Amino acid sequence: MSTVNASTGYSHFHLHLGRSPRLIPPLSPDKVQDARNNFTADVANALEAIVALKTDVADAHDALMAAKISQAQSANTHRAADPGFAVDDLVYLSTAHRRREYLNGDNKRVGK
Repeated sequence: MSTVNASTGYSHFHLHLGRSPRLIPPLSPDKVQDARNNFTADVANALEAIVALKTDVADAHDALMAAKISQAQSANTHRAADPGFAVDDLVYLSTAHRRREYLNGDNKRVGK
């Protein structure tokens, strides 16, 4: 759950919650009272955490897009050039599976 993704640089947990998981500290009445007293500071901290989370998600999105572009560029280097067709060129069109695809498309279709 806290494994860092190689493409994004963030863990799944971090992208959803904005922080890495940690152990829950023991609750005591004093800490609960402090939390109530520091509510306005907690709101400001929450807003900062939301902004940081949005920034982290945007960074992860940018990293994924960069990985996608890099993968596409790498795949395209091994790709053959497109064949050049001109008007009146004779080409072979394979229709071996065309009837089956036509029949599987909708129940109202009938192959002829």
